[in-house]
Amino acid sequence: MWVFVGDAHLFNTRFPSAKPDGLAPWVLYSGDQPLPTASVYLDLNGRYAFDRPDSAPSDAWWLVHAPEFTLAELPPQTIRLNGWPGFTNGPDWEVVAPNEAAESIASNVLTALGKQPVFVPDQLGGIGTRVLASIINEAYLLMGEGSASRTDIDLAMKLGTNYPMGPFEWSEQIGLPAIHSLLKRLSETDPRYTPAPALVEALQVL
Repeated sequence: MWVFVGDAHLFNTRFPSAKPDGLAPWVLYSGDQPLPTASVYLDLNGRYAFDRPDSAPSDAWWLVHAPEFTLAELPPQTIRLNGWPGFTNGPDWEVVAPNEAAESIASNVLTALGKQPVFVPDQLGGIGTRVLASIINEAYLLMGEGSASRTDIDLAMKLGTNYPMGPFEWSEQIGLPAIHSLLKRLSETDPRYTPAPALVEALQVL
């Protein structure tokens, strides 16, 4: 069985911002022999695409960081992970698997990496990224209204909720392109997730 077991980001290197010229590599291994790179990237139409090399075995399973996807939008035999920076530091990883066989594969791979999978329903954003994107968006709404500064909002969230970082600090670590991309997709079916004007403005000056 060929199984993807990691790329640079899953070993605590930051996942590249989602841009047409910034492909994110996902490397498939058999033992210690890597296969050609597969990529998840934002295409020129502003939607994610999945590029699997023709030389990869047809029965390979792929574990990919893809919170902006559902499994229905990805090729067969794909398992989704939440790999935003900061989300893979702890022992538990959020995982979406299509069936029990895939859950077993994900469990074996993550256990080998010293991680514990937490299986969640197949929905855009999963749980952790969806909640955090909403908090960051709300912080940008507050700042845009002039209700508080970035510093005050970050401090209030850390002192009031015991968050390790404030929402603006989180947005800097994760990257606004990834946050905006998820919010935009979620807002297609729920206007609550419409990106805040201040967030869009901040994205334009990056």
